[in-house]
Parts: sequence; C-alpha cells; structure tokens
Amino acid sequence: MTGLKETLIKETPVVKNFDSGLTAALWNIPGYQKKYALLNSPLGSILTGVKANGQEFLIPEGTAHFLEHKLFADKETGNVFDYFASLGASCNAYTSLISTNYLFSTAENLPQCLDLLLDFVQNLYMTPGSIQKEKKVILQEISMYKDHPGWRVFYNLLQNLYFQHPIRNDIAGTRESVQTINQEIIRFCHDYFYHPQNLLLAVIGDLNIEEITETIAQNQSKKKFPGVPEYKTINFEEPREIRKKEIREKFSLGQPIMQMGFKINEHPSGGENLLERDLAFALLSDILFGTGSPAFYEMYDEGLIDDGFSAGFSGEETFGYFVLGGGTNHPEKLIEKLLEVLIKARQEGIKTEDLERSKKKIWGGFIAGLNSLEVLAGQFVKDYRRNLDLVDHFAALEKINTGQMEMVLNEQLDREKASISIVEPRA
Repeated sequence: MTGLKETLIKETPVVKNFDSGLTAALWNIPGYQKKYALLNSPLGSILTGVKANGQEFLIPEGTAHFLEHKLFADKETGNVFDYFASLGASCNAYTSLISTNYLFSTAENLPQCLDLLLDFVQNLYMTPGSIQKEKKVILQEISMYKDHPGWRVFYNLLQNLYFQHPIRNDIAGTRESVQTINQEIIRFCHDYFYHPQNLLLAVIGDLNIEEITETIAQNQSKKKFPGVPEYKTINFEEPREIRKKEIREKFSLGQPIMQMGFKINEHPSGGENLLERDLAFALLSDILFGTGSPAFYEMYDEGLIDDGFSAGFSGEETFGYFVLGGGTNHPEKLIEKLLEVLIKARQEGIKTEDLERSKKKIWGGFIAGLNSLEVLAGQFVKDYRRNLDLVDHFAALEKINTGQMEMVLNEQLDREKASISIVEPRA
C-alpha cells in the first residue's frame, strides 16, 4: 500500500481562497478529456435548527431538498439543464443528510460551465407562486416514495430506531413540514448556507489552473454578498434506547424485504475519529457478511438471501446506524441467522488474517474508486469538511486492530439496540 500512498500524496489539489469567501479545490489530472465540478453547501436534511445572532432559527424538515429544487426551477432566464446542454455539459444535484451538492461534467467550455454553476446556485429567484408550485411537485415526490417498498422498509426502520433525531424522516421531509416552508425560510437558508464562505467548490480534470482561477475570481467579483454571522447547529436530545422493536407493513410485492438495524450511540468528534469508525464498520461488514464470508455463502445456499443482500454503516457526529438485510422469503429465519453470526463472532473474536485480508480489499476498492473523477471530487469534499485528506484513509486503515473490532461487536451491536423492519406481500 506504500506506493499507492505516495501516489495520493503526489496528486493533490491546489486550494484557492477567494475574496468572496469561496474556497475552491482545483485538481489537475493530465490526460482526462472530461472535466467535473461539484459545488457543495453544508445544508443537509438533518440540519433542522441553528443559533445565530443570539436567536434560534428552526428549519423545517425537507428545506434543504426544497431549496435544491428551487434553484433549478423558475429561473427568469430559462431552464438550467438546457443551458448546460447548450455548452455540451450535463448537470445534476442531490441532497444528502449533511449537504447539498450541485455538479456538472463536460469535455468543453469549462469556464462558461463554471460561471453557470456559480450563478444559478448563488442567485436565488423565487416568488410566492413559485414556492407553492414547488410544494406540489415535492408532495407528489413524497407520495411516490411512500409507495416504494424499499423506501418504506428503510424509513420504517429509522423511525423505529430514533425518537427525535431528524434522520428518522425522509430527506424530502414530511407532507406537514413541506407545507410550512415559505420565502422567509428559503431566503434565510440561502443567505447562510449558500454564502460563499460556507460553499466548497471542487474542479477536477485536465485543467489550466491559472485560467480556472481567473474565471472563478471574475465571477465572484461581480457579486455582492451580505456578511453572515457564525452559527451553531441545534442538536436535539435523542435517547440511547430504540423507539420500537419491530414493524411490519403490507405491500403489493412478490417477496418480503427485511432490514435489521442497530442504533449506534457512541458518536466520536473530529474527522479522524469519524473516519476510523466508518472504516471499522466497513471492515466488520466485510468480514462477517461480505460476499466472500462464510455466512454469506451459507445464507445464500439456504435460500435466505439473494444478490441484493447488503450490510453497511452510516454515521456522523450526531447519529450512527448499522443496517443489514434485503429481499428474503424467510425473514424470521434470516433474522435468526444474522444474530447467530454476531453471537459467534463475539465468542470467537476477529482473526488477524481475516482483518488483514479485508483491509486489502477495502483499500483496493477505495483506490479503484478514485479512478472516477466523480468519486474523487466527492471524496475530497467529504474529507475537506472533516479536515482530512486522502492520505488519512491509509493511516486510519492501518491503525485498526482486532481489539477495536471486537469492542464494536460487544458494545455497539447489542440485540437490545436493534430493531426489525419488514414489508411483506398482501394476502
């Protein structure tokens, strides 16, 4: 892994700080025809309140997603997608738990595409009529996902695990929360979380760094941004116990879907500790339930799972959950088998050779992913927000030992912290 480590150190972006407050990471990788850019805002679905100027501001669930939609819609000058297409580029956007991201890829007209990206994200256009129009679109989207069994089984599980944390609700919000979103809330969120000092731009490909730097500088110099005071996120008290042990729901589908989730209550602070936790769960998932594990083969041969089975962790400083499951004709037997695997692992421990083999697999997959400009830009943004760089992944992976893995098994994957969600065919 040492050679790969040296490669990562060599290929690092140039980070520029502009007078507007915008930070841009320009990553020149010669030989790529395609260029890719990602503009990241720290407004995600779980940010539902902040303290600023001595006051508390509550943000309705679904606001981050609503604002993402709003920036694409009802522009005075036309359709953003059409403008990117006219420049030979494709664009998109998505809202996650902790951020909103706007992106494009192109083989030509990079300066013009960057201007367009910065302009449509930084210039908010809205009217009372356009807000109501967007509400109708998003309410339809919420209804559509509620009819999707894969969506229902997952969000039923999160609502079982959590009492109050906003992660228990869909990124789009609820029908009730969306109705409370208004112009004042949208303006507040755009002023704060889309201010240049809170945005992060990543541009990657075969770049002329000087040209791109000048393009961004000129774009920002034409705009005036009000000063934005510092803010602190309001975190709600969340009990350590789970809210509900099990939920079942009937759906029009051919095969039941089962997910088992564990509520992880230990939330480390700081990027390195968060990364170490991410990697520990990734290694544990691979060793115990990965496609090369004995348990996976046994469950597959017994007809308990199919190729859609998965196990994985998601977490940040205020939450964490470990979920495993998939489509199965025998949900009760699968639950029993998964618990048996965890109990056996606690009794026998994690073998050093299994851990080292899994480390190589995880590292190989990480490096392979970095061949994609999209993955590389996304990973950089996530790491930058955590005050990390790519090389820190190498150090964190090397640091993890069997003792840490067994501590996770014994202390965090307790049956008392687990809930079951099943969607099953209607009779």
